[in-house]
Amino acid sequence: MRLLIAFVVCFLALPVQACRGHLLEDTLFFDGLPGPQLEADVIARVVLSDVERGRARAEVVEVVTTSGVEVHEGQQFLLEYVFSSCGPNHRDGDQGMIIAKQPEGDERVLLPYLRRFSDGRITPPATLE
Repeated sequence: MRLLIAFVVCFLALPVQACRGHLLEDTLFFDGLPGPQLEADVIARVVLSDVERGRARAEVVEVVTTSGVEVHEGQQFLLEYVFSSCGPNHRDGDQGMIIAKQPEGDERVLLPYLRRFSDGRITPPATLE
């Protein structure tokens, strides 16, 4: 009976919104440019470092395109994004192409779009306030 009670307590302690597998996870990286074109200030290939929940440092490896923002290889930005049980779950050293907007008044920060692995659903940039 104690074992059953312990099992029920552990089951109820699980997060309700837990992500069910890798396919439902979000990622910061895109395989290519999505269509229709997203409203973005920066599209670049980056290497991540200092990855935490909702933040990461991104060093630009290759500039794909920009819109009114001056970006060059080797430049570093702080990425700020919404983090949940469904990711994005990146580690230091991960590389890929990001599509991001730059908030007004802060040239060191980028707000990236997120992409879901399973269906390619794109989530617009947002931060936790």
